Amino acid sequence: MSLHSLDHTAEPASYSSTEPLDTNESTDERRATTRAGTVWHDARGAEDHPTLANLSVSGDMKEWHDRFLIRSDRHMPRSVFIACGEGVQSNWQMERLGCTLEDILPGELCDRFTDGCSESLATGSPVPIEGKYHDDESREVLFRCILMPVRAMNDKIDFIYGAYSHKVVH
Repeated sequence: MSLHSLDHTAEPASYSSTEPLDTNESTDERRATTRAGTVWHDARGAEDHPTLANLSVSGDMKEWHDRFLIRSDRHMPRSVFIACGEGVQSNWQMERLGCTLEDILPGELCDRFTDGCSESLATGSPVPIEGKYHDDESREVLFRCILMPVRAMNDKIDFIYGAYSHKVVH
């Protein structure tokens, strides 16, 4: 698994889906992607992928501030956000759930999300992405995200659980 960058200048990093993301055994882990990765890993138990029920989508909303759940579609840009924390909704100016990736995300970011979601669904593994894009006000935004496969109750992986964080460059 490699870390992807929009500008493709970053060195690849590795991530193994068999090991939990390193949280330094701290409950105060600040990185949203690491916290979400730990939740995903713990929800898997002995399975290859967690189910929606084990992921506790209706859990603590404070924990969902920077997280989202996407229902995949054969045409990935038309995949739908079905759960989203208020921080993510606010950042992407998402007025309601049910919006598609292509309707909400800026073009450069949408391309990265669709590629990352497709890779996660195909490999059955978490896919970290990071890079930069320009928002609607032409500001440069640095971002970090992790996209992780989730199944409903059967063995088919239909969902992507993830976390997103960003910083606007001034």
